[in-house]
Amino acid sequence: MPDIDFFGFFRFWLATIVTIYASILTLQSFRNWASWLAGGDKYSSLLRRYLLVHGLRLRFKTFWGDVIICGLLCIAFFIIWHAQTVLSRANNTIKMSESSNVQRTVKHP
Repeated sequence: MPDIDFFGFFRFWLATIVTIYASILTLQSFRNWASWLAGGDKYSSLLRRYLLVHGLRLRFKTFWGDVIICGLLCIAFFIIWHAQTVLSRANNTIKMSESSNVQRTVKHP
């Protein structure tokens, strides 16, 4: 019987589809904002100036809390990713040892 990990297969394809979907939506949003802000009318100019002023007045004390949370979430992601690779290697080792044990018992009638 073939050894297929359906959960790994599902997880890989789900991650691929979600990544492509999120990338497409993000690029479409950036394109729409860029085309909207590139307009030459009075309101687009006012909005560009408004965004520039608020970007320059950004408070870094409140901003750094969000940066720290994002960093901690990235660290948690990499820990989980590393744990998954360790578990996958352990699973492969167990399967290899079980298959070698089965071959040994088959050879000795």
